[in-house]
Amino acid sequence: MGLSGTRFPHSATDKDSMKAIRKVAPRPGALEWADVEAPPCGPSEVLVRVRAASLCGTDAHIYNWDGSVRDMILATTDRLRRPRIIGHEFCGEVVELGREVRGVGERGAEAIRLGDFVSAESHIVCGECYQCRRGQFHVCTREKIIGVHRDGGFAEYIAIPASCAWINDPSVVPVEVACIEEPFGNAVHAATEYDPRGQCVVIIGAGPIGLFSIIVAEAFGAERILAIDTTAFRLDLAARVGAHTTLLTTPAPPGDAGARAFERERIVGLIRDAAAPYEPDLVFEMSGHPDAIDTALRAVRRGGKVILFGLPKQSAVTFERYADDVIFGGVTLKGIIGRKLYDTWKRTRELVSRPEVRSKIRAVITHTLPFERFEEAFQKMLARETGKVVLRVSRD
Repeated sequence: MGLSGTRFPHSATDKDSMKAIRKVAPRPGALEWADVEAPPCGPSEVLVRVRAASLCGTDAHIYNWDGSVRDMILATTDRLRRPRIIGHEFCGEVVELGREVRGVGERGAEAIRLGDFVSAESHIVCGECYQCRRGQFHVCTREKIIGVHRDGGFAEYIAIPASCAWINDPSVVPVEVACIEEPFGNAVHAATEYDPRGQCVVIIGAGPIGLFSIIVAEAFGAERILAIDTTAFRLDLAARVGAHTTLLTTPAPPGDAGARAFERERIVGLIRDAAAPYEPDLVFEMSGHPDAIDTALRAVRRGGKVILFGLPKQSAVTFERYADDVIFGGVTLKGIIGRKLYDTWKRTRELVSRPEVRSKIRAVITHTLPFERFEEAFQKMLARETGKVVLRVSRD
């Protein structure tokens, strides 16, 4: 199955099949742990023997079969007539190099060699569109996402473009940290888009990326950090990793517009009271819930900034007081997608080299399970009683 590249003995090219988690039908659930064909290593790719992977909110959307990711998968799998191996947060060992991979990195990536311990950039960019030509690879108009547009890393092996492989020092970065560098990079991108030094930072949504954003904001000198969530478990984690104040909220009944409006106003008041004597300079909306987005716009100070990362289940979100909150308030809105290539990865490397940062990242990883217990892992994540959930490959 190899393509005349360089490989280790007994790599995936020496076996016909491997185990993988794949989506097999267009409905909620419908994942299976199956024997599948081991992937070939393309000319400009590297073959990675996966050691660990982690679950992401995108994987939850795939599991629940909702959101825009559903349409992406349908469009690239002949409406799932071809099952899709999912997963885009992973790490492993390079066991084969494609014939065009000559140890020269692309777009700032490093040279890749056999045996390198790598994490993966999940966004595959074209390098040719208007955005890429201006160095904005993270908003490439032709990007493909590993585990969505093509087979992913919830498998024993995966072939990825060499430009997507990020080398780790295994003496510094343990496996459980390496497999979450991609989502941690989301937080690095979000929390450093505007300098948090000396700022009052509010994190709405203390899921894994929200928790990682707390770690990054503290590392870069935020003066005060507030975390808001509907789950006490996650707020306990937020306090452990650096939040100075946590606010537990109760979701209003979805069909009661009046109750929802009242709850939003109450939460805004709590945020401002908790921030005193500061005002919310930077508000991170990490949940994607429409009410939380509206709350972020109301809570941020005049002249402040709102960072939007969470993905709503529906494509349309309305702002009830857009003119008052955004235009007349002079508020800056910033959408965050992925990681800046490769500036974010370089910042991520610097952060994970710090023992105190690695310790806090490990605190966010609350569950580690073998790949074959993926169903249990998804149920734990969907119950919102976890931080980050990591899957480990079991090998004989």
